[in-house]
Amino acid sequence: MKRILSLFLSFGLLFTIAACNREEPMTELESIQKQLAEMEGYACTATLTRSSHKGEQTYETKQFYKSTGEYRLELTAPENVAGNYTVFDGERICQYNPKLDSSIIKDVPESQHRNELFLGQFVSNYMQSEGVSVETAALDESKCIVLEAVIPGNDAAVSTEKLWVDRETQLPVRFVIYDAEGNQRYCMDYHEFEFNPQFDEALFTIEE
Repeated sequence: MKRILSLFLSFGLLFTIAACNREEPMTELESIQKQLAEMEGYACTATLTRSSHKGEQTYETKQFYKSTGEYRLELTAPENVAGNYTVFDGERICQYNPKLDSSIIKDVPESQHRNELFLGQFVSNYMQSEGVSVETAALDESKCIVLEAVIPGNDAAVSTEKLWVDRETQLPVRFVIYDAEGNQRYCMDYHEFEFNPQFDEALFTIEE
């Protein structure tokens, strides 16, 4: 987590230095990059689609994320998984299933791949990626800027990722993770998204 936080601070410092050395306004891309670099957290609702050789599974979710690494992922649909949630408090993970009225709490080592579904990890990967591409694309008739990153490591199941950001609102619209062969493995379509909300810290608290 310290490495991710350090990258956020370094990325933000670069934008501060660049801004001091010029007077012209930032481009759309620079403005989006600055917002991501300065992100302290976010809350959103999103449709998560997981693709595998067995087909597709779709879930409605609520997500809460802090740039220091803590997160909460709640499943709200379909009905058979509604109420399930996962919380990471920075040291431990808690997985709760309301149908069993039980939770599993375990200490976990720091892991990048555990966080891949959250934008904080994307920002970290984006800053480290060489030869990242930026393009303008149409998505649901809304013009977007697309940022692409390479996911470090040798896991062929999660190799590259793309983030679509609305050029007008500068809010994330879609986030996709691809395997080494270019097949879509995870797709996150955002419905409501808020940068830097005032969090209730209980969201990230694991109750014994």
